[in-house]
Amino acid sequence: MHYIRFCRPPVVEQGRSGLKTLKLVLTITTDLSDKFLCPHEPIQLSIIGAGAPANPQNGPVPINLTPKNPPTWRAGMRVLKVDVQLPPQPIETVQVRPTNRQLAALITDDVSSGTGAGLILPVFADLAPGPTSHICFRSLRLPGGTATLQVEEEMGESMARHVWDGGLTTASFVASMVLGQMAANSGSSTASLPILANILQQNDGPLNIMELGCGVGILGLGVARILGVSSQATAEKSTLLMTDLPDAEERTLANIARSADQTACTVLYENLDWNDGKDGIFGPEVTSRAWDLVILSDCTYNDLLPELVKTLSAVHGHSAQHSGPSNTKILLSTKPRHSDEKVFFDLMSEDGWSIQDEVKLPLPVLNDEAQTVEVYLFSKS
Repeated sequence: MHYIRFCRPPVVEQGRSGLKTLKLVLTITTDLSDKFLCPHEPIQLSIIGAGAPANPQNGPVPINLTPKNPPTWRAGMRVLKVDVQLPPQPIETVQVRPTNRQLAALITDDVSSGTGAGLILPVFADLAPGPTSHICFRSLRLPGGTATLQVEEEMGESMARHVWDGGLTTASFVASMVLGQMAANSGSSTASLPILANILQQNDGPLNIMELGCGVGILGLGVARILGVSSQATAEKSTLLMTDLPDAEERTLANIARSADQTACTVLYENLDWNDGKDGIFGPEVTSRAWDLVILSDCTYNDLLPELVKTLSAVHGHSAQHSGPSNTKILLSTKPRHSDEKVFFDLMSEDGWSIQDEVKLPLPVLNDEAQTVEVYLFSKS
């Protein structure tokens, strides 16, 4: 899929007439920013502002800032500069999304449905100046209500500290699998990964989940948000521990704070280097409990695949020491990009892991060859 991005922070300029102008520099690229969107037909974009409501209980008031002259993305473009006159009322947040609803990923079902919707992910930014002005965020509504999943990422085209396809698609799939079933009262949505559905929908005790290589946290926070919506009682007893290298800590903690009032379970962060993990060297949070489920996405492109596999096995072994026979499951999602990623599965097999469930999810793509995100559930004998 493709992502609308701010190339630099939005700027609000005060004119001589007293009117304010919002200046945006946009691009539309893939998750790794390695390819620009090249549509067969021009794509109109909507710039939507949101101001504070008179009654805070009503939520932000959306205002279409470009109803008559929408900016347009065309084939061959790399950057789109947009100047928008702001209305007299204060605008706190700006959103850029495709005008055509069929193209826009607004809810998790758009990403996971496989219907050809949700091809382009909108982007949001707060307009308040300050130390976080280089931060934007993504927002998707969850099935069956008004709950949303929001994560911050950094502006620009660098692939670091961004949402990637694997985590986004898997979080959307889990939302449809768990919440979609609850909303529609149908068992068909759990057919793809029934074992995972049973784990996430258990209501008889706490659920301990760890994420490896969490990045900005789209998958882990998505699972935590979904747990809170599907079963408040289970979520309040559960723990999600997000781990990564120190470079990821600041953005992950910011995203944990952003979702704190919307997540019922306890969400923690701890640094974890797989070079340490392979030898069973863990921090206090990892060693504080046995883990029911370890999740990871977009991690098989790493040069440290042997270390990753050994870390997974070490977590499994720790859980066995902590609570007796370990039943730790591994949920892995990956968007296949290179043939050498297949060595991960060989290493997992050699270390005693086997695939219990798997599913291939079609990725929404516009004017490009078909792509998939593969999701696997491993167990260890």
